[in-house]
Amino acid sequence: MIRSLPLVRRTLFLSVCGLFLFSGRLFAGNPLLMPSEAPYGAPRFDRIHAADIMPAIEEGIRAYKAGIAKIRALDPAEATFENVVVPLDRADSLLDVPRAVLGYLKSNFGGDSVIRISLESAQLTGEAYDAVTLDTAIFRLVKAVYDRRDAAGLDSLQLRTLGKVYRSYIRGGALCTPGQKERLKELNREISLKRIRHGQNITQATQEFVLYVQDSSLLDGLAGTTRQRFARNAARQGHQGVWAVGFTNGDYASVMASATNRDLRRRLYEAYTSRCMDGKYDNRQLSVDIVNLRLERARMLGYENYAAYTLETNMAGTPEKVRELLLPLKDAAAGKGRAERAELEAFAVKYERDSAFRLEPWDVAFYSGKLRKAKFGSELGRMRNYLFFDNVLNDGVFYVANRLFGITLTQRTDIPVFHPDVLTFEAKDAEGRPLGLLYLDCFVRKGKRGGAWCSRLRGYSCAGEREVLPLVTISCNFSRAAEGRPKLLSTSEVKTLFHEFGHALAGFLSRGPYPQVTGSFPRDMVELPSQLNEHWAWEPEVMKHYARDYETGRPIPDALIAKFKESENFLKGLYLTDFYATALLDLEWHTVLRPVEGCDVAAFERAFLKRYDFPEHTALRFRTTYYNHIFASSYPAQYYSYTWSAVLDTDAFAAFTGTGDIFDPETARRYRRHILTEAGYDEPLAQYVRFRGAVPDVKPLMRRYGLAE
Repeated sequence: MIRSLPLVRRTLFLSVCGLFLFSGRLFAGNPLLMPSEAPYGAPRFDRIHAADIMPAIEEGIRAYKAGIAKIRALDPAEATFENVVVPLDRADSLLDVPRAVLGYLKSNFGGDSVIRISLESAQLTGEAYDAVTLDTAIFRLVKAVYDRRDAAGLDSLQLRTLGKVYRSYIRGGALCTPGQKERLKELNREISLKRIRHGQNITQATQEFVLYVQDSSLLDGLAGTTRQRFARNAARQGHQGVWAVGFTNGDYASVMASATNRDLRRRLYEAYTSRCMDGKYDNRQLSVDIVNLRLERARMLGYENYAAYTLETNMAGTPEKVRELLLPLKDAAAGKGRAERAELEAFAVKYERDSAFRLEPWDVAFYSGKLRKAKFGSELGRMRNYLFFDNVLNDGVFYVANRLFGITLTQRTDIPVFHPDVLTFEAKDAEGRPLGLLYLDCFVRKGKRGGAWCSRLRGYSCAGEREVLPLVTISCNFSRAAEGRPKLLSTSEVKTLFHEFGHALAGFLSRGPYPQVTGSFPRDMVELPSQLNEHWAWEPEVMKHYARDYETGRPIPDALIAKFKESENFLKGLYLTDFYATALLDLEWHTVLRPVEGCDVAAFERAFLKRYDFPEHTALRFRTTYYNHIFASSYPAQYYSYTWSAVLDTDAFAAFTGTGDIFDPETARRYRRHILTEAGYDEPLAQYVRFRGAVPDVKPLMRRYGLAE
């Protein structure tokens, strides 16, 4: 056993193999540089350890540079799609697996060694990619192919791939002066390293926080199982007779929703919403630095601001189009939210029998639960009893995929995983042909970053007759059940599981020969498959299939389904106001026209909320210092994408319900072909219209949210 390498606990082993000849070099059993004998060529997580990753990345970079050198030696007069664009598209293929494995472990396991490797890898790979993007000789070859495209006899997909490659060089700085190119390299490196640090600060600040409670009466209102969990938390940290409350495993949500002690709720709320505002995980200056560096980069490339640069390749196209969508929705939501808050405060006043009571942010979840119970009855509190994890997964998520597309998923126990929590499933189509593997890692764990996400250890690719099938991962942070207790989910966790599996379906079903284009969505369309898949979660026909009492096996009663459906828009205006504020805050940071001075991000947020006339009670879903999506992840200037995709998914689901059959085979066939399989083949709006027969309309979304007259 490996005790000195903390990468994946002590469950990983050194490779016992001797030497393997690869690209003319010898490697002593590095599992990331050897063909995997595991099914589907899956990574050997049972052998990989920290010391393997950088050698694999370094070898991938060497192979990448060697491939680029061969392309670079071509004469522009001889440049073609096949000898320039295709090899450029595949030149870094040897980097795919080690980089994906590193990203997967960084997000799902963490640890100092992985962070150090991530920083080193980001610098090396960034320099290698920049060297190619900014290489005048390479761009000259790409441009030669692009300029002769009309006479080259290329099909539509090849033309689209060529156009995307050409634009990526322009957007990467190929037309910049030598001095500007050097500065671009510096900017890219700085942004990459600061993004990694920003995200890791969020993870560590969230996971290290603990509030010790010494008086049990402060925990009044909390379930006995929750109190026991807090006691176990404290015992693990060497404290007896006290309770330890953190931000993970549902601790924060439990206290905010159920603790009757108002001061405890306040203390926890203030700590949660001031994460990374000071101390060793302070993200204030990092946030401003990232914004300013992105602005400088965008201006150097000829754009007014970073949002203009980013949105150019999205469906929205411009920041103005994003505002045209969000602002009317925000106004409608804010009006609804004001009325809801007034109702909630009036309820709290009556509940507390105190006419002077005023609702504070740390009160909202607590009194919302009480009001919800008063409006819809106590039965909604029993929903969790019907949401047993295994049933939701197999008889809900997988069942819907089978009804729509004929896909089956079967658990495999012979696929190496990096942690016992990870489940693996083999996906096959209706004819029994393999589609790939799914890695499912659903429960909260120390070191794992917050939230939920879907990614790929490997995407689909094909060269001639040879297909390489995708390896798709889903990661969540569902609350863990106490030992011996069933794994029951909240309705939010059920929604998350359906959501992330929608992304997985896109990963399994997309097909095409050019990784640069095929299987890709613009950011503001990428949430269409995930959010559309959520719709089936709450259809009575589907709920009756998976929602069964975990003790008796009886299906969920129709009356409870009806109550749940009736409550779907409960306090929706308040929720949406906060959501739209968070999306517009992202746009506010990324449409600045001059560098931001100082690091008072709280003042920036206050000025933003005032400028957009948000209600005083608006609570940002993510504040700047822990806004992982836009500073550490891949959504800068694009958090609006969830709303843009909501317009699409609501309109798309209407295509199914309009037939009278939520599993209508013809609608499912069109959706699979035009949205999933052929993703990236054409302009996204054109593909959507081919599926739907018309452009998407925002009105169904407004009706769905109760925002329409």
